[in-house]
Amino acid sequence: MTHPIARILIVDDERLARVRVAECLRAIAPNVALEEAADGATAARLVESWRPDAVFLDVQMPEMDGFAVVQAVGVERMPPTVFVTAHDQHAVHAFDVAAVDYLLKPFDDERFAAAWERLRARAAAGTIAAEARRVGALLTSLGAAAAAPVDLAAGPTEATIGATGVAPAARGEYADRMVVRRDQRTYFVRLADVQWIESSGNYVILHAGKERHELRETPSALESRLDPRRFTRIHRRLIVSLDAIRELQPWFGGDQVMILHSGAKLRVSRTHRASLERALRGE
Repeated sequence: MTHPIARILIVDDERLARVRVAECLRAIAPNVALEEAADGATAARLVESWRPDAVFLDVQMPEMDGFAVVQAVGVERMPPTVFVTAHDQHAVHAFDVAAVDYLLKPFDDERFAAAWERLRARAAAGTIAAEARRVGALLTSLGAAAAAPVDLAAGPTEATIGATGVAPAARGEYADRMVVRRDQRTYFVRLADVQWIESSGNYVILHAGKERHELRETPSALESRLDPRRFTRIHRRLIVSLDAIRELQPWFGGDQVMILHSGAKLRVSRTHRASLERALRGE
């Protein structure tokens, strides 16, 4: 049976990076036809004229970056895309776990094989159009701007989360997902699943059900990317999802205890009571 992915376009302004992806592809899919582009403009032309079945696309390139390539081609015509970057810096909010992958350089053969399997499975299932729409959602969520890279060396070894460096408030929109990197894999945490957020040293911890995910950021910086209709600050160290609140009970010194549907009990400081009440009223 003919392989569902017959042609792949590799896009990266660094020659050695293109060689690395090509070598991985020839090892894992030797019959696939490969084309390369060293810049975004060439990539956009090749997507239109050569019509690849999939694209390995560098995020950061001069003049025309990976997201600008998607814009130029048009989201409905963009093939399934694996984004490749040296920086785990963008919260790829519009991806979900089953979508096309996101490779962080340098990647090993096992990690590349996992990305290939995701591409192959989507193509075999006939979901290329759906993947193109997901890429479009990614573009809408992140925009074409690049942000400063996250210092991975300073992050926790078990899991590091990247968030988009472009403040959503400045773009008139808010984040709805966070990117979680764990064991060289990328997962995505929906903010709709996050009940509360606490600060811990130089990190914040996202509590999503029984899962905990760490992000190297201050609560204030993260709060600027959260929709105030969904999240509110209840303490200098705590942010809570309004949908997660079950009840409030009085506490000492004018504070309150907030009980979430999950059973978690959080302290509401008296300095944040007024803002919490406004948020609960939808103001």
